Amino acid sequence: MCADQAPRPRAAADPFPTADEVAHIALRLGRLMVVNGADSAHVEDAVTSFAAAHRYRARPLILPEGLLLTLEGREAFCTRLGRTIASPSVDMRALETLDAIHGDSLAPTADLAGIERRLDGVESGAPRYPGLIVALAMGVTAAALARLFGASVVVALVSAAVGATIWLLRLRLRAAGMNPIAAAALAAFGGGLLGSVAIGAVPDASPALCLVAGGLILVPSVPLLNGVRDALGRHVVVGLSRIIVASATILAIAFALFLAAAIAGDGFSIERDASPPGLPEELVMAALVGAGLALAFNVPARAAWGCMLCAIAGRGMRTACEGLGFDLVGASLVAAFATAVVARLIARRFRVPTVTFAFPGVVGMMPAYYAFRAGNGGLAIVHAGGAVSPALVGETLALAGTAILVTSAIAVGLSMAFATPLPGDRPHFGR
Repeated sequence: MCADQAPRPRAAADPFPTADEVAHIALRLGRLMVVNGADSAHVEDAVTSFAAAHRYRARPLILPEGLLLTLEGREAFCTRLGRTIASPSVDMRALETLDAIHGDSLAPTADLAGIERRLDGVESGAPRYPGLIVALAMGVTAAALARLFGASVVVALVSAAVGATIWLLRLRLRAAGMNPIAAAALAAFGGGLLGSVAIGAVPDASPALCLVAGGLILVPSVPLLNGVRDALGRHVVVGLSRIIVASATILAIAFALFLAAAIAGDGFSIERDASPPGLPEELVMAALVGAGLALAFNVPARAAWGCMLCAIAGRGMRTACEGLGFDLVGASLVAAFATAVVARLIARRFRVPTVTFAFPGVVGMMPAYYAFRAGNGGLAIVHAGGAVSPALVGETLALAGTAILVTSAIAVGLSMAFATPLPGDRPHFGR
């Protein structure tokens, strides 16, 4: 067994690629898929089908740190360990290109040298949209999320500044090579401090919704959803690893926001700042969230409507279910299921992971406000000690329970939709 490296050249008289050549390209293809947002099942299918097209039986093992691949065939045997996988994100343009490369590589006469040059292009490719434009879009996304959570218009405007600041800080810190969890925490702290200070100029306003909306755009959504899919499938180890890393990131973001609010001399008010918007404005805000995430996910303009449609479908379906008498948990489950089905149908058209469209559909339903209010109540309980009031304890437990149940309902709804067979299903990235 050896680490992945440039393959040895084949003999001039051998028309077929060597096991080294096939393993090298298969590992690169799989690693780039993982880094850009594909889940483990799709990576395994792509690696296996590529090897089979070149007369090798592949046994890939996807690990949190990288890919391990064994090839057997034509009296040849090769086991290789791929390069370490960096922190995964999502890049729809890269996934589209990898899909095309994978399709072309299945031809028995495929030019493997040309395939590798195209993989080089994916690895060195620049984002589709400038960082400043994406930061402004994420500011709008944070403002829309704040309105969906019930913030006043003024607080939503402050949320826009917080969201743009957080995203710019994250880009700078990640570009400097900082650990992704630490980068998310520092970015959340910087944006949270700005928001807490700015919101102090607004009479009777709490920074809670402002900071929650800004923190949500840092949540590692795609790795988290892919982790849930992997854990419920055949890739339990890598799935649990993704869930743990994503959960640690969320906790770091939450702690940074609490710390920023405390330093600024403000806390997270238990009371809601304003009532949620009416249905027309609610759907507009959801569409803005989808549009902002489309830019963050490097989605081409021709496909951005899919993110917007899923965002509208998710929020609109939950509101409709609540109007029919469903409680918040049941409405969230039904809405998450419906949104994921829509996302699968759209992802099938563009041949990319479903989570590219599913996350914009459920982010507006995330019970982040309940979770942060519960956290604030927990801090208040610790501070009060034996003098704590039963009302505060009861309210904090109710908020925490609501956050856990709604999050679980969203996860169950997504998982059910991902596992439900749809007409025309076939194994590719968009499944």
